Amino acid sequence: MLRELWESIRGEQPAIHHPASFKASLPDLDEADTLLDEYDIPTGAVENISGLSCIIHYLNAKGTRSERRVTFHRFEEAKGQRYLRGYCHERSAPRSFRLDRVAAVIDLHTGEVWEPGALFFSRFEDEIEYTSGLSWGLSVTARADLIAGLNAIAFMARCDREFHPAEREVIEEFITSFWMRGEYPHELPVGEILGYAERLKPDAEMFFIALVRLGDKRELARLVKRHLQAVVAADGVIKPEETFWGSKVDSYLSL
Repeated sequence: MLRELWESIRGEQPAIHHPASFKASLPDLDEADTLLDEYDIPTGAVENISGLSCIIHYLNAKGTRSERRVTFHRFEEAKGQRYLRGYCHERSAPRSFRLDRVAAVIDLHTGEVWEPGALFFSRFEDEIEYTSGLSWGLSVTARADLIAGLNAIAFMARCDREFHPAEREVIEEFITSFWMRGEYPHELPVGEILGYAERLKPDAEMFFIALVRLGDKRELARLVKRHLQAVVAADGVIKPEETFWGSKVDSYLSL
């Protein structure tokens, strides 16, 4: 079932925000250490950075600068260096970026510029998860469950290239329901979590990884599926894209 699900969605990528001031700038060819082999079934975990999309200014080993939109998947380490794995929307392909070569990051949600890029990514590193606002007071497992649910719902909300205010309300309702379900003793930081969710623009890989995690958690899967259905109906119009992706959710999470 996993292979069938992945094969049916791997080539599909929802469009992400394209600011009027943005103009992609790319070298003729990306360097070898940036390229990633095509993979079979994704096996990555859900991390703080998963599903977030930004514009990055990247310097390759020759000092050539590129400007591109990337949906982040996860952090990776190789040969003593820290990398970001993600999907480059300008190349329409997965890419890997060395963190110390990211000169700047532009937040697609606010337009805020972070220079150097390390300032932006430091908020998502594993070692600060318990002291940063991104932990929201949750355990690693609970936070990963919440982020998986948010990625699945955000993907469905954006798959038709629109993000309706009513869909935002559904995401807020999911956050509240998740919190009540977990009976967490501390106050719900709904504003912080909703702000994080609004920055999510997950691609097909992150959607797949989120569904796989949800598929192992029946109660959570039912909660997410209910809100996915609510997102589709929120604006009163069911688009073909929503029908396509909704069918994938139904076929997988109904098992």
